[in-house]
Parts: sequence; C-alpha cells; structure tokens
Amino acid sequence: MLRLAAHQIRHRALRSLALLLGILAATSGFTLLTAGARTSQLHATGTVDDNYRGAYDILVRPRGARSVLEDREGLVRPNFLSGQFGGITPAQQTKIARLTGVDVAAPVAMVGYVVSDNPVRVDVTDQVDRNRTQQVLTTRQVWSGDRGLSRLTDEAPSWVYVTKNRLLWPRVPMVGSGGSLSYADGTDPARVQARCGNDQAPVLEVLPDGRRVPLCQPTHSALSDGRGWLIAAQLTDDGRFVVGEHDRSRTPLVERRLTVNVSWPMALLLAAVDPRQEARLVGLDKAVTSGRYLRQDETAEDGVDELGSHHRYLPLLTSTTPQIDERVTVGVERSHPGDPGIGGLSTEETTRRLKALTGTVLTTRTFTADQAYDASGGTTAHLTRIIQSGPPRYEGDSPLSPARVPVDQEALWHNEHFSGLSIPRFTQDTAYRPLRRVPPYRSPEVLAGTWGEDAIAVGRFDPARLTEFSSLSRVPLETYQPVEASGADAASRRLLGDRPLLPDSNPGGYLATPPQLLTTLAALGRVLDPASEQARAPISAVRVRVAGVTGTDAASRERVRAVAEEITRTTGLDVDLTMGSSPSPRTVALGPGAFGRPPLSLTEGWSVKGVAVAVVEAADRKSVLLSGLVLVVCVLFLLNAVGAGVRDRREELAVLGCLGWSRPRIASLILTETALVGTVAGVLGAALARLLGPPLGIGVTTGRAALALPLALVVCLLAALPPALRATVRHPAQALRPAVRAARRPRDRRTLAGLAAANLARVPARTALGALSLAVGVCAVTAVTAILAAFGDRVVGTALGDAVALEVRGVDIAAAVGTVLLGALAVADVVFLGIRERAPEFALLRATGWSETHLVRLVLHEAALLGLLGSVAGSAAGAAAVAWLTGALTPALAATAAAAALGGVLLTAAAAVGPVTALLRLPTARLLAED
Repeated sequence: MLRLAAHQIRHRALRSLALLLGILAATSGFTLLTAGARTSQLHATGTVDDNYRGAYDILVRPRGARSVLEDREGLVRPNFLSGQFGGITPAQQTKIARLTGVDVAAPVAMVGYVVSDNPVRVDVTDQVDRNRTQQVLTTRQVWSGDRGLSRLTDEAPSWVYVTKNRLLWPRVPMVGSGGSLSYADGTDPARVQARCGNDQAPVLEVLPDGRRVPLCQPTHSALSDGRGWLIAAQLTDDGRFVVGEHDRSRTPLVERRLTVNVSWPMALLLAAVDPRQEARLVGLDKAVTSGRYLRQDETAEDGVDELGSHHRYLPLLTSTTPQIDERVTVGVERSHPGDPGIGGLSTEETTRRLKALTGTVLTTRTFTADQAYDASGGTTAHLTRIIQSGPPRYEGDSPLSPARVPVDQEALWHNEHFSGLSIPRFTQDTAYRPLRRVPPYRSPEVLAGTWGEDAIAVGRFDPARLTEFSSLSRVPLETYQPVEASGADAASRRLLGDRPLLPDSNPGGYLATPPQLLTTLAALGRVLDPASEQARAPISAVRVRVAGVTGTDAASRERVRAVAEEITRTTGLDVDLTMGSSPSPRTVALGPGAFGRPPLSLTEGWSVKGVAVAVVEAADRKSVLLSGLVLVVCVLFLLNAVGAGVRDRREELAVLGCLGWSRPRIASLILTETALVGTVAGVLGAALARLLGPPLGIGVTTGRAALALPLALVVCLLAALPPALRATVRHPAQALRPAVRAARRPRDRRTLAGLAAANLARVPARTALGALSLAVGVCAVTAVTAILAAFGDRVVGTALGDAVALEVRGVDIAAAVGTVLLGALAVADVVFLGIRERAPEFALLRATGWSETHLVRLVLHEAALLGLLGSVAGSAAGAAAVAWLTGALTPALAATAAAAALGGVLLTAAAAVGPVTALLRLPTARLLAED
C-alpha cells in the first residue's frame, strides 16, 4: 500500500506538490499564528504581572464611602481619601490586621487642613534712603496660582517705618510672672493705649524735642490676620538697623540688613499613620531626608517656650515640598519726602494714612511656594483651626462638571482664642468641595488663652523616595504625589503653558493635595476633640497588602478575594479590590475661578479597579479564539485541496473498484497518500516555523515546532476522510460520470453574471466549501475587532490596558490576515478546479467565437460571486460577534463589516489571477479532439 501510494504521489507530482504546499502553508501558518497568539498572551500577562500591583491590594473604607461613579463604573477619583475623614474604629483596624493572609494593614486617618506659615524674607535694605530722617517702605503682594491664570492683589500690604529717631519697644511680661506691660523709660502704657484707641502695645518713637509718640498698628480684617502689620526700624549712625529688643536681656536687637517677613500661610493636609505599617507599605522610613522617623507610639508632648507660654508639641513628619502651585510677587515702594509722618496717630488715623500713601516702585521680586517652604523648613503648623473638605459633586458625566459650593469664610476661619494667625490667600477662590471646621482638642489652658498649640516637625520625608510602583497600576494615595490635571484641548493646554494644573492652598479647590504632614495615630487624642465622632472612629481607610500574591494567576486572585471577603464578614466595612487598578483618563470641565482663571477642559487620571484581571482573561479568550479560527481555516483549505485530488482521480478509483478493490482498501489508499504528503509537509512546516519565528519576533520553541508534524497528520486525515468515504459510497459505474448536478430545464443566461452563478450552482458542495473558507477568514477580521472591542469595554482607555493592547494588536492583525489569505486561496482553488473540469466547455466557447476577454470576465465573475457570498456571510458573522460582545450594533461596526466584505471580494478577485492564467493556456484544439 505504501509503495502504491508513493507511486501515485510521484505520478501526480504537480498535484501532490500543490497539496504539499497547501498543507505546508496551513501547518506552518497555524504554528506561527498560534505561537504568535501565545506570545501575545505571555506578553499581555507579563505586562500585567510587572505592573498589576500597586501599593496595596485591598482598600477598606467606611460603609457608604463609595461615590455614585465608583458604584456605577468602578472609577475612583484621584486622592479621594483627601475628602474622607474618619469612619473606621481602631478595633476594626486591629481585626483586619490579625486576619489570616494579611501581610500589611496600613491605616490612615485624614485629620484635615491646618495652617503652616512659611514667611518670605524680603530684603529692603537697598531701598532705604539713608539721607532721610523718616520714611515708609510699603511691600505690596500679588499672589498667583493655577499656572499664573489666577491673580490676587493682597488687600493687606506691609509697611516698614524707618526713622533715625530713637525707638522704644514695649516689654511684654512672661506668662505667669505676675508682671505688666512697660517701657524702658517709664512711659505709662495705659496712656499710650488710650492714644491708639485699643489695648495694643505699640512701639514709641522719641522725637528730637523729647516727646514720645506711639506708632499704632493699623487695623485689618478678620481674613487678614497676620498681615498688614507696621514694622518699625531705627536707622543708626553706623548704617545698621535696630529692629527690637531681646526678650530676656532687654538689649537692642541690631541687624545689618533690614528684612520684611511676608506672611505666606499654606493649608497643608494633616494625616495620622501607623509608622511601622506605613514603612512596610511604601518605605516611608527610608524616605526621611533629615531629622528622624516617627516612633510607633509617639504622642504629643507638653512644653513651655522662652516667654513662658505652654505649648502642645505634636510630632510631625513633613514633606520636603508643599506640593502646591503658588507664587507671590512683592513690590517695594518708598514714600515721597513730603509725605506726612505717622507718629502719634491713632489706629484709625494710622490706617487711613498708610493706605493713602503712594510711592515709587523701587524693585519687585517673585518667590515660589517651594522657596518659601524650603526657607522656613515647614517645621510648624497651627492646630487651632482644622478644616475638612468633602468630595466634589458632579453635575454632568461627559465631561465631568464639578459643581460650585458656597463657603462662609468668616465662620470658617475666625479664631476666637488667638490673633495674628494668617489665612491662606486663595481660600476665597471658587470652592468645589464642601468645607467644615471641626473642633480640635481643647485643654483648659487653651480655653484660658495661656496655651499655644503647635505641631513641630521631627523629620522630613521626600515623596520621590517612597517605594515606586508602576505608573500603569497606580492607585490613589500610594505615592503621596500631587494630583495633576493636564489640558484636554488645545485652548486649555495653551492657557496652562503645556503644563499640568496643580493644587493650591485652597482646601475647597477642585484638585486636592495628598498629605503633606504626617503624625502618629497615637497622637490623635491630643489633636481631635475627644467628644467628636471622628475621635471615636478616626481612621479614614485601611490599605491591605495580601501575603502570597505573586501575579495575576488564579491562586493569587483567590487569596485576595478570600481576604476581602473575610474583612467584609468581620467588620461590615466597604471593601474594594484594587489589585490591578490602572489610571483611566477622564475629561473634567472646570468652571472659571474667582481671580481671573478662565474655564478649562482638563484630563484627570482617575483609577479603574480590577483592570489587570480583565486584561489577562481577555488575552486568554483571544488566544483561544484566534487559534480556533486559524485551525478551522486550515481544515477547510485542506478539505478542499484533498477533495479536489480525489475528484480528479474519480475515474481511476472507479476502475480500481471494478477490478475488485474493496471500499475500505480504496479509502485507505487515499488516506495513506494524504498522510505521506502530510508527513513531509509537517516536517517542512516545523522547520519553516522554527526558521521564520525569530525574524517575526515570535517565540517558536522546538516543542511547539515539533507539534506541526502530528498537527499536519491529524488535519490531513480529517480533511481526507470525507472525500475518501465519498469516493467509496457510489458504485464504480456512477463514479465514472461527471461530478455535476443532474440536468434541469434549460434557462437562458443573458448575462455573464447569470452564467457564472449557474456554473457555481452546478457544484454546490464545492462552492459552499470555498465560500465557507473565505467566510471564516473575513469573520476572523471582524472577530479580532470583537476581541478588541471587549478590551475597549474593559481596559482600553486605561494605562495598563493600552500597554497590553499595543503588544497584542500586531498578532491579531497577522492572524486575521493569515485566515483571509487562506480563505482566498481556497476560493482560487475552487475556481481553478472548475476551469480544469470544464476545460472542454471553455474550449467549445472559444471555438464558437467567445473572445479571451469574455472568458476571463466569466471566470472573474465566478470568483467575485463566490467572494461576495463568503465575504457577506463572514462579515455578518463578525458583526454579530461584535454586537454580542458590546451589546450594540453601532454605525461604526456596520461600516467596519461592510469594509471587510468589500475587501474580501477584492481579495478573491485578485486571487483569481492564477486560475485566469491557467484558462488562457488551455489547448483548444486538443481538448476538442479529446472530447
């Protein structure tokens, strides 16, 4: 049998070679495409495994903390914890930390915004006219934010009164000393205060005639506390400046340079953490750049300053940067020589006189928030006012449109116990977050006005030194980086100078800062009012990292799920799986600001939860589907090729049957011949796949390449079995008849298209096979679109999803193109077989006057009709798949399906070039003689 099969292969070398090439193309193509699909899956999984994990796997929040958008779309707003204050008790956090499978349980308690004053020192020495006896220097501040789009002229400039006359400073007694206010020369403070019209203790100027006149402080509004002060300086004969007295020695405080401190209050977000857990979660202890790290159970300490005032020193770990975008431009003016003086005027008169002063601007200087923060070290913060901001509310979803909220500034910032505490400049800008003032801890000493409240930095940390996680899997609060929003359109990008919009010191602003000040959970008892609800449940969230998570494999996902389920069961809190979360840009329509900023269209990086799992599952489904489609096309192609060979030998097989060959023996001969060709093709296909893999960037291992041999045998046998069985079913005499349908009533065919349709109908099985092969190929194009649509629904638009889609898309297209080409070759084979079987008919048509052009057009019509049938069916199937995956048949999808159908028709027309060439070479005379 083998010798006979080999002889038949050699005898029909051309047809055997065609069959071998077909099997070779099918098997090597299938091996490469499936290896490519597998490579894509590995790349997809590899990208996810490298980037899937942020700082934590599970986020635990108070019940009801999720927003509407989060519930509906799985979207999490950037730095959302900046608007979440309390709700989880220490007991609940302890339960979470003790659960089996929990590696890290890091609580964070957002306290609120506190004010840290970081003054800018402006040197005005060179602006002093040393020839004048008296002069006033005015510093006027213009504040800017929002990349310079918001500009605010400060309503409270500062004044420096420089005189050559002697100055006397009030001597304020130490707290608890029993002393009273006095002056060195014995001047009665009560008489001075009466002249000013209030109980302040002004500096006295000694005039040349011996009179003492007060330099009364001007008045300022409640919202300009700490600003609008009058500073007095005595210019000495040697050119130095006396600016005060030492508190203890009562000796003059003399400076060579005259400087003005321009108050720069910044609203910084204070949060409490567990130092040990935070160090394990993000490496906070390793990010300390100066000082020391927070101690685990460190709390507030009581102390007394040099004036005898009691203080509560709260340990702080402060950020090395304020993470806000603000600038101040300071202009220095000097009064004119003829301007009247201010000595001896009451407070009200001094205020009017100073505000009426005009002078020449001598210099301007600009400072950034970073410069001010660095200069002062950001070492203190005042705890007398704690402001909390809620989340913004959106009036629209596409784009997101945050709604404005009203703010009562006087009620929010008024300080009933302390004066001189500044207020951040941009607090009066447009607010998008509701603000409320929470009661802080109050001791009896504080209520009596004898206790100063301060938070003192014990160390500084650099957010850039925290443990880095992939930007593709970033989850909120993991890096302590500020929220950025870039321009979403050309106009907004131009206004922002192609830079991102950053937060400012307005707690009610749309963009919120991450925590810049960190203290310990143990210290919260001396920060919050013990009677408040937040003091009982101070923790805003617990970030959980699960032990044993190594990737996005099923076991790791199950570990995370099990821990999350147990947290929900034991605490009743809201639990979210953040494993595999990824940034997803959202467009935000931000309205105009109160200080000149125009409306902006912004792109903000929200987070989508659970993207990594969706990517891996989608990649797995895509690999399976692509491999299946390629295999189907391979089988159909080989089925047509083997069937054509059997049909070409039907007379020979019929003769063997007449000579006594049994049906199984005839079928075995056909299967053996095909298996021999398949074996050779499988070996060559393995070698070819191994050879072409590296240049194409596809990892074809030796084992995978070796699979081409059994694959070729299985596919060949599956494809040869139907023709072999069909060849043995009929009686040998019936097999000698032409393989066409029985004659029907003749019909006139007046067009080439009609004649082509009739020719295709004569062999319905062959026509259906060719059309089906092409249909599968065209369907593959749309099936790839369906898979990409599934990615679009789940991950396209996220940073992680885009990275995966970018890696798999090339293989998707290659697989689709490969299936379409195989389908087109199957159509070409159908047309070629039709020409061979109907060669006498074509010879007769040529002899009766048909031109070569008409014959070529007839063949092209047959190919086009066959291509139209397969392309329409395939594109319809592909469109149905996309509609099923996406839930809608969109106009874009219909256009894609139509384009795929048109491409299939054009491709089959191009594939018909080979059969047309064979048609033109038909020997007309010989065929007519044989017929």
